[in-house]
Amino acid sequence: MSCSRARVSILSELLAFPTINQKDWDTGRLKRAQVGDLVSISSGPPTKWYLSWVKKIEEGEDRFSHKYLLESIDDGELCWWSNVGLNIYSRDRVKGCVIWQWDDKQFAFNDRWNKACKKNGAYIVLPVLPVFGKEWSVVLNVRIRHRISDFRNPKTFPDWRKLTIKQMGEFYKECYAKYNGRAND
Repeated sequence: MSCSRARVSILSELLAFPTINQKDWDTGRLKRAQVGDLVSISSGPPTKWYLSWVKKIEEGEDRFSHKYLLESIDDGELCWWSNVGLNIYSRDRVKGCVIWQWDDKQFAFNDRWNKACKKNGAYIVLPVLPVFGKEWSVVLNVRIRHRISDFRNPKTFPDWRKLTIKQMGEFYKECYAKYNGRAND
């Protein structure tokens, strides 16, 4: 699994808003790491797990004996860590940045979704980020430019890997027609 575009997205966000005085970080003294947290390792050697996703936690007798399965944002490789400190990035910020956990194939799918919409003249009716679900399902949706309307038209597709640009274009045209029919009412 390749995650290079997600890594670039994360690093761009973190570096755009400096972490002076631990802004948006918790050193782990007030919060305990949870599965799904974005963490940096403190009191450990420099490795590609400098910024990682917590995938699993095995509780120990005390906080120093907990084991953490971390997934490197660099390449998705997993490694168990113990006897290290974890700095936890703001859970609210992570929740608001769903693309940080996408792999490169999901980014490529989003590129195709945007291409399908642009090919069909997207200007007022615009694509929104896909929502990847369980297994291979995906929800595609649209929004209206400048919030002229609150129109949405979500549709779930069972397997995003098999969805063609032509099928996405057809869905976009349905959304456009539905919005225009509603706007004319």
